[in-house]
Amino acid sequence: MAEPVFYDPQRARWKRLRRLVDATVAALSALIIFFVYTTLRDERLPELLFSPQKRAFKALKENEKEKARERQKKLASRTHRKSKLPASEVKLNQEEGIRAAFYVPWDAASFSSLRDFARQIDLLYPDWLHVLTPDGHLQAVDDQTNKFFDVVQNNRARSVDDRVMPFIKAEDSSMEVFPMVNNFNGTDWVGGIAGFLNDPDARAVFRKQVSLFLSSDRFGGLMVDFEAFPSSGQKGYVALLNELSSDLHARGMKLYVSVPAHNEEFDYAAISAPADGVIVMNYDEHYPGAAAGPVASQDWFVDNLKFAVNVIPREKLICAIANYGYDWVLKPKKGKLPADARDSSVSVQEAWLAARDSDEDITFDDDALNPHFSYLDERSLRHDVWFLDAVTALNHMRAAQTLGIQTFSL
Repeated sequence: MAEPVFYDPQRARWKRLRRLVDATVAALSALIIFFVYTTLRDERLPELLFSPQKRAFKALKENEKEKARERQKKLASRTHRKSKLPASEVKLNQEEGIRAAFYVPWDAASFSSLRDFARQIDLLYPDWLHVLTPDGHLQAVDDQTNKFFDVVQNNRARSVDDRVMPFIKAEDSSMEVFPMVNNFNGTDWVGGIAGFLNDPDARAVFRKQVSLFLSSDRFGGLMVDFEAFPSSGQKGYVALLNELSSDLHARGMKLYVSVPAHNEEFDYAAISAPADGVIVMNYDEHYPGAAAGPVASQDWFVDNLKFAVNVIPREKLICAIANYGYDWVLKPKKGKLPADARDSSVSVQEAWLAARDSDEDITFDDDALNPHFSYLDERSLRHDVWFLDAVTALNHMRAAQTLGIQTFSL
């Protein structure tokens, strides 16, 4: 019978294979030992063709850290002001540009901006006070419960905010604060204040409570922002402004008034006479509840200012510009909008996020010079978004400056 292939009864091949395996294992072990040794030895590798890179990094000493903090403080304290007069004493649009700002307590970003730019703000109008009833008493919103409370109780004024004034005092800022009073209830403008405006007794209650509140802290006066009330209240409105002007000026305080842009119901000359400053709210060309469109198109903005400089003394005129937008829900071609589909206001950041999330490009409208985009939501409802940002602010300010306006509010 033939022997199997590779049959080796003497096992000679196995002895040779075993010696080969042993030699291979020994060589591998030596190689591993050599590798470990050279790694732990930490010998510098030879420089090749590149010169060694020398880094000048080093830890900051305590005095250098202190100098860095001082440099930051000096940068923050730089001011745009040309004079040392209080901003409220400067003749507007003639001597130097003054910067005013609105503050809202319900938006965390508002306080963050105030903290970052406190040294760049001259006049602050915080949204603290409200008149919502015919009797004219002051109300404010509790930031814990989000409910209204009476500002004056037992002939004493309650605090309405525990952040702004302590911050301004701690910063030793020259910013002047003029609490704003309006007729907004958090959802709508209350037109029923016409009864309060036309009632001398209700106005007297209001003026007394305003006086008590302004005496409670380091306030410079009052900002009045009454909007969307019937034309029947205009006569009482002007009467109230004259009464407030007398009250405040007797105490060395100032009166500022916000008015809509180019509204035929408002007597701008009569409103300007008792006021120290008139803020023209040059925005809301289109608004929620009406047709979608630019918030403040460039031509519309300029036309409003051309009208304003003819009816409001230039030394009292403050141009307000906006930095927000609106999201309109468009009615479908067939059917009705769902009951919960409502137009809404949006911040610039919210507009950007909505464009990103919907994968839509933001276009800069050639006619309005306002940014705009549209998108479909999860229910296939089309939304139209228009907003104002830093670019529109720059365009608006440049246009205003050509008309001799240097005082702005944001």
